[in-house]
Amino acid sequence: MMAVRLALNGILRGKARFLSAALGVAAAVGAVVFTSSLAATNDRQSLAIAERLLGEVEVAADARVARFSLDYRPDGRVMQGPPMAATVATRPGVDGIVVTKALFAQRRLEAPPPGGELALVGKNGAYRLKISDVLDWDRPLRGYPNAFVSPQTAAAIGEDWQVFGVRTAAELAPMFKTDDGRRMDYAKPLMLAAAVLTALALLVNSLLLSVESNRRTIAVLRTVGATAFTVVGLVAAESFLAAAAGWLLGVAGAAASLVACVAADPAGYPAGAAFDSARFFATLCLLPPVAFAAILFALRPALSVRPMDSAALRPRRGRRGMAIAFAFGFASFVAVEVWGSSLMRAFVPSAEWPDAIVSLLPGGVSAFDIGKLRDIPGVRRISELLPLQVAFPGESPRPGDRRSPARAMGPNALFLAAEWLPDFKFVEGDRDSAVAAIARGAVVITEMMSRARGLHLGDELFDGLAIAGVVDLNWHMVTSRGLVRGLDGAPVMTDGPVFASFDTVESLDRRPAPMVKMTHLWVEYEPEFLEKNGVFKAGRIVEAEIASRLGASEDYTVRLHARDEIADGTLAHGSDLIGRAARVPFVFLAILAIGFVAMLVAEADSRRREFAVLRAVGATRPQIAMLLVRSAVSTAVVGVAIAVPAGSLVGWLFTLVTGSAWPGLPRYFVFSVRVVLEGAAGALVFALAFAVPTAIFLMRRDAKR
Repeated sequence: MMAVRLALNGILRGKARFLSAALGVAAAVGAVVFTSSLAATNDRQSLAIAERLLGEVEVAADARVARFSLDYRPDGRVMQGPPMAATVATRPGVDGIVVTKALFAQRRLEAPPPGGELALVGKNGAYRLKISDVLDWDRPLRGYPNAFVSPQTAAAIGEDWQVFGVRTAAELAPMFKTDDGRRMDYAKPLMLAAAVLTALALLVNSLLLSVESNRRTIAVLRTVGATAFTVVGLVAAESFLAAAAGWLLGVAGAAASLVACVAADPAGYPAGAAFDSARFFATLCLLPPVAFAAILFALRPALSVRPMDSAALRPRRGRRGMAIAFAFGFASFVAVEVWGSSLMRAFVPSAEWPDAIVSLLPGGVSAFDIGKLRDIPGVRRISELLPLQVAFPGESPRPGDRRSPARAMGPNALFLAAEWLPDFKFVEGDRDSAVAAIARGAVVITEMMSRARGLHLGDELFDGLAIAGVVDLNWHMVTSRGLVRGLDGAPVMTDGPVFASFDTVESLDRRPAPMVKMTHLWVEYEPEFLEKNGVFKAGRIVEAEIASRLGASEDYTVRLHARDEIADGTLAHGSDLIGRAARVPFVFLAILAIGFVAMLVAEADSRRREFAVLRAVGATRPQIAMLLVRSAVSTAVVGVAIAVPAGSLVGWLFTLVTGSAWPGLPRYFVFSVRVVLEGAAGALVFALAFAVPTAIFLMRRDAKR
C-alpha cells in the first residue's frame, strides 16, 4: 500500500507524464477496438444490404446465367491483374446489355455511360454488346448477376447458360460479410502488434521519466530503509495505473466514436453498431503483460538509485525512453516498407522477357496465320507462343482443388514453345548450348523450379526431357497478366515455365490436333520504334495492326500485354499495398509522439535553474522554447537513426518468412531511400506537432510562476 500511495503522490506531481502515458495507451487501444468494431459493424449490415440488393437488382426465378471475363480498357490500356468477372443473367425487354456499377466497382472503376461497347469473353468466343443502361448498385457480390441481357441475346451467345435459382437475403448475407471485413482481417494482426508496441513504448518512456523525476524521493526512501521490493512496487503501481486508465479511456473513446459514426449515417448502418468483443478482450488480456514488460525496462534504472543520490540538486534529463519509443514506431514503418518492397520485387518481370505477349482468347486462330504477321512495322520478331501445363507424374492434385478428377491437376510445369529462346540470364549452362539442346528435345527451366525441386543441369524433368539450362527469371506476373496460365481447365498456379520446342510440347499435349489453336504470340519491338512511341503507344499500334491483319472475329479478342506495363502495374500495385500497410505503424507513430509532452515537461523541470540564468542574461522565452524543441527534434533523430537498421533487419527477416510460402522464390533486399526519407520527414513533423505547443506552454507557465 505504501508503494501505491507513493505512486499516487508521484502521479500528482508528474501529471503530464502520467497523462501522456495514459493517453498514448488509450489511443493505441482505441484505434484497435474502433477499427475492428467498425468492421464488425459493417458485417452486421450484411442482411440489410442483401435485402436491398434483392430489391434493387431483381433476378427472375427462371433467369439463366453465364460467367464471362471482360476485355475492358478504361484508359485504352489492357487491364493488369485478373480479368474482371461478369455474371450475366437473362431479363426480358433488355436491349443490348444492362450493367450494374458493381461490375466495375470490383476493380474500383467508374461504370461507363450508356452507349459504349462491352466485350464479353466466354469459353467459346468473344461477344461485343452495346451498353443500354447502368443500374445504380455498387456493392460487388461474387456469383450474383451484375449484368443482364435478353433471352434472345443469350440464345445467340454460344455459351453454357444455367438456371440461377431463387436466392434469399439470408443466403446472400454471409457473402457480404467479407466485403469490407476481409481487408480489415489482414490488418488486424499488424494493428494489434503495433498497438502493443506503442503502449509498451509509452509506458517505458513514462516510467523512465518517473524514475529520473523521483530520483531524490527514491534515494531518501532507500536512506530510511526502504527495500528494493518497495522501489519495484512504486514503479509497478505507476505502470499498472497508467495502463489501466489508458485502457478504460481507450475503450470508452472507441465505443463513443463508433456510436457517433453510426448515428451520423443511419442509412448506411441500418442494423446499428456492433462491438468487437474479441478485440476488446484481446486488449484487456494483453494489458497486464505490457505493463509488466514496461516494469522490466525501468527496473534497472530504478534499482540503481543509491541513498547518496538524495543529495542531488535536480533530476537528470530523461531522453532515452522517448528515443527508444520513437525508434519502435519508425522501425515498424521501415520494416513494413522493406518487407513489402523486397517481396514485390520478386514478382516484377525480368527485363530479359520479350517485350510483349499477345493473347488471342478464347478461340485463337490457325497457326498458319502467323504468316500474316511477319512484317509488322516496328516489330523485330514475332512468333507463336504455345503454352501447355503438364502435371508432374505421380503427384496428387493440390489441396482444395474442386475440379473433376479428369481436370484436376497437381503441381505442374508450364511448358512454353516458341521459335526462339530469349536472351535469358543463365545460371547453369549457356544459351548457345541450350538452344541446340532444345531442338533435340531438351528443356530449360527457371532457377525457382531448380531450387524448389532440386533440379539442375543434366537432370531429367520428366522421363526423356533432359535439362539443358537453368535461367534466372522473374516470370510470375507476366505469365498471369498475359493470360498464359489456367487454359483448358488447368489451374492458375504453376511451379514455373519450362522452355521447350514445338515438337516437345506437342508430344505432351493430349488434345486432338484440330483443337490446338494459336492463342498467344511473343513480340519483340525494334528499339527505335519503342523509343519513339513509348511502351503504351507502341503496344496499341502493334495490337491494332495484329487485329487488322487477322480480321474481326467472334472467336477471340486481341490483347497485347506489354512486359514494361506489367512491371509498372506490379510496382504500382505493390506500392499501393505497402502504402496501406505502412499507414498502420504511421498511425501509431503519431500516437507515440504524445510522449514528447512528458519528456519536455520533465526536461523543463530539470533545467529550471538553467533557464532562469539564461533569462537573467537576456535570453527570450522563444529562444528558451527553441531549446526544448531542439531537444525533441534531436531525440526524434536519434530514434529514427536507430530505427532504420533495426527496421530493415526485421523487414528482411519477415520477407524470408513470407517468401517461404513460394518455394524457390528469389530473395531480394529492397531499401527505398526516397520512401524512408519521406517517412523520416513525416516522423519529425509528428515530433514538432507536439514539441512546439508544449514548449510554448511551458515557457508561459514558468513565466507566470
